[in-house]
Amino acid sequence: MAKIAKNYPVIPRTKRLKDVLYGGKKSAKSTTNRGNYFYTYKTYSNGILIENVSDSGSQVVGTDDASYTNNPGWRVAVAKGSDATSPYSRAMYLNKPYHYSVSSASRVGNTYSSSGYGTFFGRVSTALAPAAIQTRVSDLATARLKNRLNGYIGNAQLAAPLAESREIHRLVRQINDLGFQALHAVIAAKKTKGRSISKLFGDIWLGFGFGINPMLKDIQSAADSILKYTTRQDMHVRVQGAASEDWTDGITTLVGSPVCYGTDLWTTRSSRYIFSVRIVAGIDLQTRTAASYSVADHLGLKIEQVPSVLWELTPFSWAVDYFATVGPWLEDMFYTLPGTCKYVSKAVKYQVETLDVPYFKTIPAFGVTCQGSGSTAVCRSVDFNRIKLSTLPTRALRIKSADEIASHGLTKLLNLASVIAGKHGS
Repeated sequence: MAKIAKNYPVIPRTKRLKDVLYGGKKSAKSTTNRGNYFYTYKTYSNGILIENVSDSGSQVVGTDDASYTNNPGWRVAVAKGSDATSPYSRAMYLNKPYHYSVSSASRVGNTYSSSGYGTFFGRVSTALAPAAIQTRVSDLATARLKNRLNGYIGNAQLAAPLAESREIHRLVRQINDLGFQALHAVIAAKKTKGRSISKLFGDIWLGFGFGINPMLKDIQSAADSILKYTTRQDMHVRVQGAASEDWTDGITTLVGSPVCYGTDLWTTRSSRYIFSVRIVAGIDLQTRTAASYSVADHLGLKIEQVPSVLWELTPFSWAVDYFATVGPWLEDMFYTLPGTCKYVSKAVKYQVETLDVPYFKTIPAFGVTCQGSGSTAVCRSVDFNRIKLSTLPTRALRIKSADEIASHGLTKLLNLASVIAGKHGS
């Protein structure tokens, strides 16, 4: 009989097996907290009390709702090599109030004077994470997971470099002719008003960026991949990819009724949002014993790579990939995993922190001045969801965001400028 781990609940074998096979029992919990708010102020006219206003009440200031699967046999499932992943969701928020005090008086004379204080709660932002951000962050997490997985496999994609190898002789000739081309461009600079020099720079830049540098990387990648293939071993790996994005916004808003004679309470509301994704996968890599995994698979020379290779060999496909995700999408659509996925889970967390800072504005018709102070209300909310996936996720086909396009912006700009200079100089 297998040893039972310390602090592991002893449950009947039949019940434990049922929990393992059917995923345990679904459970849920929910808690709600309430808080009290109030405000009060008094107004005097020539020393006589003419107004005594107050109000109070309670409201929900915090919730915690969770839904999950309670599976006490998850350790048994893991020991048997089964998938013990279960869905889990939790949504919670907490609202910390702000306190204020304020006074007002007539501008001329001392006809009216008023003072008040109170406690109010801020508001939790209900803005959802934009769909574009959700897709972008999920794609980045997927890319990081697959990069780590490829690090264990050690494979390479050599189909496109081999197809382009026929251009190596032209690249070598271009390097050899570089000195003559530079001299010719300098001599012709005055006649062409500098266009010959800009074309030369464009040719050099493109030759290095799309010829020399990729060729050296492909040689290194091929050498590393062949070494990995000769020393490959079947193994179980646990890989993960995580990504997040944050942004802010803010508004000013009127809280409600006057909180002092001729004075309204306003708040400056600023919110910070964080959307994050974490993907975890357990994979049995079978690069040695699997009969279907060959050196052609390892070096990316199988028929499945044809769509990606054709796209990479398409003229100016690199420029399209600056603004869209065609290349990564094709790569994922025809990706073949050299092994078996034991489990894949995707966790999504959305956090919002909202700050409400009170300030006071007088109502012009009352002819008063005011002064006041207050603390800051803090509202925090967290929405977490974990789901079970059947396969590794794929990246979406979409237009890239401005931030993604701007990434490595100088290199991209020089590449495009070199192409334009080459066209104008030809």
